[in-house]
Amino acid sequence: MAFLCPLFFGIAAPKKSATALDARVRQFVRNRDFPGAVMIVLHHGKIIFRKSWGETSYGSRQKPDPERSVYDLASVTKAVGTSTSIMHLYDEGRIKLSDTLGKYVAASRKFPLGRLRIDHLLAHRTGLPPYYISNYWLVSKDKWNESSFSPFPTEKFPDPYRGLYLPKGYRSIMLRDLCQLPFRGKPKTVYSDLNYILLSCLVEEVSGKRMDVYLKDWLFDPMGLKSTTFNPLIHGIPAEQIVPTMENPVGRGWVHDLEAGKLAGICGAAGLFSTAFELARIGEMLRQGGTFNGHRYIKSETIKRFAWKLEPGHARGMGWQKPASGRIRKTIAPAVASSTAFGHTGHTGSLLWIDPKKGLTVVFLANVTYPDDSKSNFTQKAGYRTILKLAYGLL
Repeated sequence: MAFLCPLFFGIAAPKKSATALDARVRQFVRNRDFPGAVMIVLHHGKIIFRKSWGETSYGSRQKPDPERSVYDLASVTKAVGTSTSIMHLYDEGRIKLSDTLGKYVAASRKFPLGRLRIDHLLAHRTGLPPYYISNYWLVSKDKWNESSFSPFPTEKFPDPYRGLYLPKGYRSIMLRDLCQLPFRGKPKTVYSDLNYILLSCLVEEVSGKRMDVYLKDWLFDPMGLKSTTFNPLIHGIPAEQIVPTMENPVGRGWVHDLEAGKLAGICGAAGLFSTAFELARIGEMLRQGGTFNGHRYIKSETIKRFAWKLEPGHARGMGWQKPASGRIRKTIAPAVASSTAFGHTGHTGSLLWIDPKKGLTVVFLANVTYPDDSKSNFTQKAGYRTILKLAYGLL
């Protein structure tokens, strides 16, 4: 594993704690909460726990691998994709957190969403609805007809959608229409994918690059990340290396989130794929104050402003989930977590958690939505909190 980072060499975690963590995840697998999972825990840059369980899909007999198995990160995209990109633009002085969306995104000007502030979008403090399904306006405006899409890419159909290809310019039109929705934000904390779709519009307008290209240029390529990408199938990653999130084989390798799929798989709210090892590298960069292998990606002060500080409303920073404080009770963080800790979860079963004060980085990846997207005991019964509590027990 030397290719990952010279810091990534292993030391033994306390045997009793490691056994307890192993046993609990085995129980999740036995209960069919998910077919399998991978996990990496680092303490001050050294791997103290590395494990895989189960299989990538029921009956496949293919064991997931922390280095090779590529997982759909779902909403972890909000943190490691969109929030880090906003941090980077903020570092460069290209945006101010108190600025409105409309200052940078022309399509939103003169519309209610254009008046929303960047810091409020980041912290889900806009009051926008938690789930926004685009079908009603796509169908009503006759903008969605899968039978008219191409089964292979052409100049007129360049962007992917679950094995089909969308008409040229479709993604741009959809983003423009989303920016012009008649929602009026309120000073209320509600977790909403739309906040991060709007933020990805801002990233693209300010950077002049599509979200996937921008992330590749400033973060993924410089960090040497080969499997962290949107749309892994069209970037040379074999389907058999991608852990399925749905039973339908047509969907294997395409983003699980339907709204992200309609945006050609490139979305600020979901769409990134990665391995446990590569996600751990991003986590280590953030834990180390924005540096990795001698290169600075984000200023330390910026990470503290976005991820260490608890924003009003609930246990969140700007783009990150946080430990609770005061009257706030709902959090994935165990009581032992420090106030500097931050991370994010994803609907598909993904978790990245960083605790700079304790020197801890945790990555847990599972395919909770396989074979279908019914309610999971893992997510309903605080599975992420259980995993984190046991991970802290390794220290």
